[in-house]
Amino acid sequence: MAGVSAGTAAGFAVGTPDPSLRDIVLRYEGFTVSGGGPAIFREVACTYVPIIIDLDQGWSVSHREHVGSAPLRLTSFVAGLTDGPVLVGHGGSARCLQVDLTPLGARRILGLPLAELANRSVSIEAVLGRDGADLVQRIGDAATWQERFSIVDAALVRRLHDAVDLDAEVAWSLERIVASSGNLAIGRLATELGWSHRKLIARYRDAVGLPPKVVARIVRFESVCTRLRGGAGLAVAAAECGYFDQAHLSREVRDLAGITPAELQRTVNSVQDPAV
Repeated sequence: MAGVSAGTAAGFAVGTPDPSLRDIVLRYEGFTVSGGGPAIFREVACTYVPIIIDLDQGWSVSHREHVGSAPLRLTSFVAGLTDGPVLVGHGGSARCLQVDLTPLGARRILGLPLAELANRSVSIEAVLGRDGADLVQRIGDAATWQERFSIVDAALVRRLHDAVDLDAEVAWSLERIVASSGNLAIGRLATELGWSHRKLIARYRDAVGLPPKVVARIVRFESVCTRLRGGAGLAVAAAECGYFDQAHLSREVRDLAGITPAELQRTVNSVQDPAV
């Protein structure tokens, strides 16, 4: 989770989650970078909840509320879903383990309404308490990435054992949104569930963090990124993902990523894009 510049040494490691975490954890990644200068990079809106376990000197984190003011200074932290870009930086070296959770998985593992994390980055201790502090310590003491992945894997399996039940109706409706690439009418979902719009929004804020209409926008944006990564042109990607026209795509990309569609196309192959 860091920007990499010329002359910088970087290393990556990937872990495999336990099968019981299949719908909870998307991936485990280890990251090390050294030898470069300070770096700031852009996290765009996405549908996963990252946990960052820092093994270096920490991070600067700037959400929209920090424009024109000092960014947050965090070490290990949890970031909820956001409806806009977040700028994250390090001072020239970084070393961390990143766990990417599905939103419904995060609701179960973290044990709190995800509205409390929406558009926020919060220290891991504030979310997990002593368990979070102990986890960071144990991972920091481990000698290899494989040991670190095993430690975090076992911790998540334990937490899942005592986790809150899955919100089945939200899970069903979220699957529908994803299957439609974000183009399913939210009013139709409410009708099929027999819920009012207010109830649907409340349940999504608790289980996912953001209202269903915003979640659908992010899903559609991710669909565009997937098509661009696969080599599609902007016009084709926009049409396939249900954008009305280029102006509609431009507004959405600017809102969710803070850049233009052309800039998105140039940088979409990078998991974390350098800030421009």
